[in-house]
Amino acid sequence: MQVRKTQFHGVEVPVISLEKGEEAIIVSDTHFGLKYKEKFMSKFKEFEKFLKSFTDTKRPALLVLLGDIFEFWTARASEILFSALSPLRQLVKLDSNIVYVVGNHDRIAAHLNKGGVLEGEKLIIAPDYVVLECGGKRGLLFHGHQLDWKFIRLRWIWRVETYIYLLSETLSVLPWALEWILALGYITILPLLLYLTEGAPLTYRAFTLISALLLLAPIIVLLWRAVQDNVWYGVVQPLSYKLSKGRLRGKTIASGQVRKALENLLSLVESNGLGRMDFVIFGHTHVPGLIKDENGKIIANTGGWVEGLEGSSCSFLKVSDEGITLSRWNGSQEEILFFTPF
Repeated sequence: MQVRKTQFHGVEVPVISLEKGEEAIIVSDTHFGLKYKEKFMSKFKEFEKFLKSFTDTKRPALLVLLGDIFEFWTARASEILFSALSPLRQLVKLDSNIVYVVGNHDRIAAHLNKGGVLEGEKLIIAPDYVVLECGGKRGLLFHGHQLDWKFIRLRWIWRVETYIYLLSETLSVLPWALEWILALGYITILPLLLYLTEGAPLTYRAFTLISALLLLAPIIVLLWRAVQDNVWYGVVQPLSYKLSKGRLRGKTIASGQVRKALENLLSLVESNGLGRMDFVIFGHTHVPGLIKDENGKIIANTGGWVEGLEGSSCSFLKVSDEGITLSRWNGSQEEILFFTPF
């Protein structure tokens, strides 16, 4: 396995080349720490057994963690540690090369690659994208939140959200209810700034107003974090199930919404230095899938390891010089669902 790095829109992108006979395993959306009504939704015990199943003789050359591995967005630190500890022990024993691609629920991990804080010989942290070369083919790997409408329409402006997330995550580790006190304190600054700038030039007053409105972001984020899981698992997911029993969460890779967003993203990527992609792999939607489109491009979704109305899919992808395999861990062994050759 060889690793080099390139740049895309000022962000470092690892380019990983697998040798003949080497294999990459790709998983996403384990959401370690996620709970709903005191029940852990993350299938961390199944994931631990999945990692245990690899021996030295079939150890993958590369393990790609394709985002939302940790539920930093809504879970407490103690819940994350409780569910992540055993799987992390197995990751260390596995001794494979690991690429961690940051998702939207563990975005704070992107800051760990600055200065190579955690990166080493066996670990690479990618803030957005990874290019995987295998069997003479090139593929783009990313978590998938980049396909959401806000990331497409807002373009580079969405990066501001990274800092809002970081501020919220920083507040959430404070003891007692200090995060709420500080967030509410920011709100009092808004009328104060407007009062102090009364009579100032319009441009200065407008800039101050925008800055003050940004101070409202922490309380909005804290409120959403507090109710998000209840809204999703208590309202949205049951409603989605009643309207369409074939869909548990998000969209399938065959949906028009995903295909259009993916087409736009690939056009941007391929025309700005990363070159043509023969396959695309992402997660985020929690709906596994593997298809080859009319242009011969393979599109794959890793699925997830989170409990749903019909149970977790516990799905993952394998990439080798022969092609891409979509499989499911049934608790004791791998079940191959689909295989698409290159």
